[in-house]
Amino acid sequence: MFGIGCIQLILGNMPYPVVGIILLIGYFCSGLSLFSIGGKMLKWIAIFTNAIFLIICILGLVYLGIISPLTGGTFDTVGLIGCVIIGLVGGFTIKLLKIQMLKAK
Repeated sequence: MFGIGCIQLILGNMPYPVVGIILLIGYFCSGLSLFSIGGKMLKWIAIFTNAIFLIICILGLVYLGIISPLTGGTFDTVGLIGCVIIGLVGGFTIKLLKIQMLKAK
């Protein structure tokens, strides 16, 4: 995810580069933490970032699955599947980080 984000940022495909940089920092911290390279601070940053991904996923699912079709918008299956993937990645990352933190104790 970090590599894809870097390429998107370099190519200028991100409409909001500041948000993209913040997401890249979160992906980077998550990657380091999952490989047990980062310290405790990076693990907490990764957990926080992935919790935000879960919140955004839930809001996206509610909007794309319920609110948009009820207000006359189209049912966006691609956006819905994208939200599910981001939510699953965020949830599994948090679970793996919590397991690592419990094993370290």
